[in-house]
Amino acid sequence: MAARRRSTYGLRLLAAAAAFSLTFWICTLTARGQPPTELGKSLFDVLTIMAFGYCLLVGPFLTTDSISSEKREGTLGLLFLTDLNSFDVVLGKWAATSLAGFYGLFAVLPVLGIPLLLGGVTPGEYGRVALAVVNAILFSLTAGMFVSAVSREQTKAILGSFILVLALSGLLPGLMVLLVKGFLGRGVSGFPPVALASPIYTGQFALEAAYRSNPKLFWLSLGTVHLLCWIFMLAAVHVVGRVWRQDPGESGRSRLWLLRLGRTVRWQRRLKRRLEQNPVYAIASRHRWPHWVFWALVGIVTINIYWLTIGVRQNPAASPFHMRFSQAMVFINRVWIAAMACRFLVEARRSGALEIMLTTPLAIKTLLRGRRQALFRLFFWPVLAIAVLHSWFALGTWKPQMNQPNNLLILKAQSLQAAGSLISFLTDVVALSAVGGWLSVSSRNPRVIVLKTFLIVTLVPWLLHFFITTSRYVVSFTAGNYYRAYLVWPVVWVLKNLLLFAWAAWKLRRHFRAAVAQTYGSRPVRRSLAAGLARLRAWPSPIPHGGEHEQA
Repeated sequence: MAARRRSTYGLRLLAAAAAFSLTFWICTLTARGQPPTELGKSLFDVLTIMAFGYCLLVGPFLTTDSISSEKREGTLGLLFLTDLNSFDVVLGKWAATSLAGFYGLFAVLPVLGIPLLLGGVTPGEYGRVALAVVNAILFSLTAGMFVSAVSREQTKAILGSFILVLALSGLLPGLMVLLVKGFLGRGVSGFPPVALASPIYTGQFALEAAYRSNPKLFWLSLGTVHLLCWIFMLAAVHVVGRVWRQDPGESGRSRLWLLRLGRTVRWQRRLKRRLEQNPVYAIASRHRWPHWVFWALVGIVTINIYWLTIGVRQNPAASPFHMRFSQAMVFINRVWIAAMACRFLVEARRSGALEIMLTTPLAIKTLLRGRRQALFRLFFWPVLAIAVLHSWFALGTWKPQMNQPNNLLILKAQSLQAAGSLISFLTDVVALSAVGGWLSVSSRNPRVIVLKTFLIVTLVPWLLHFFITTSRYVVSFTAGNYYRAYLVWPVVWVLKNLLLFAWAAWKLRRHFRAAVAQTYGSRPVRRSLAAGLARLRAWPSPIPHGGEHEQA
């Protein structure tokens, strides 16, 4: 069934088109005029980064809802009525959901071999990088399968697997370096031992220079990451073998008091008032755990900004780690916002509550307004805190340079950069909320709705922005003028978000009921029936007429 899906071949086509477009862009604009060996090396490095990014990002979206969806619907136990055991169930689910990811990777690997024809890359280096990339996608997909086995809700599973993959890939080695250098005051020679469990470090050890200096590191890291893949799979098998007997109704009663933290009498009274005001608003905002998760993310961002503005003065060596960590938090926050934007409508559509709402006198405008109010209540105060953190970052990075002659110019540049980043983030929240709402009711496959939202609003535009800004023409255009560098691109990003918001809002207003009924984008039923009847009338009848019988 998975091999017949259009999305399987669509993902392979998109991955191949992205790799080919990236190759064409680098060869014609970015690295044009370089010697063939340097061009081949530059192209190989960029394609390797793209391949690793694809492998580490695709897993949390493909496999995280494979088992959790069965647990929500109470159909996991039906699989064990057959001769299948827990290993067969987990392996079958993993193979069915991972097929599209492997198809996309196999479309990228031939493009990764193009630098071999240009020079600068040895066949051994290409083979090692290909092994590391395949190992990375195995790591990502098995980690998502493990998180899916221990989770029940799709939103929690996606965020948990995303954090697990990101932590083991880069955050944990970086934190170990920060701990050893910053707090213990000791030097780290080479790399931290935790890096052996990172797929990214496996790719670094696969490069020719690192492999020649110490070939054992590559094979040791490759084996460690592959061992983690089997640990995730065996852990998922063990968990599935225990939880399939549980009643699906037990999911509503959490055993952890922390998840029920904040459900006070005052909060219950507010919930009753919201229920009288707008039942959709009350249902969409009834949970407390999304607020705690969002504030936890804001707290992590606050600690990181503290290290970028104050802690870096005492330990400058930790600055690269915190810069990469801040970039990772940008994507984590967008994934979380996309998941929250899709959560209510996806769950209501899966349970059938959305169709029941449309049979009531409740207007569509009231339903959409209740969802907007719930998202506004969830996003307002954390987004306001992030706005304050942007101001803190601008002032904190300017303060060590305030005694320089051009301190006012530096302050203007940093303030303009922080303002552009803040406005882009605010419009990202608006665009993700609108696009996520439309895709939640119009997409045929609910498992990839969050991935589609993240790709359309954040990842694909960010990649286009990165490729355009790194071209020689744009670099020469923005050189020496920080207004062009810090003002033009935020304006373009804001316009992109406003266009996406207008498109999604118009779709929701015009085609909400048709999308919920799964008739949007298809031909009307009457036309198809009429065409079918016409074809039946035109078909020659096998029964002879009465005159033919008489002649016989």
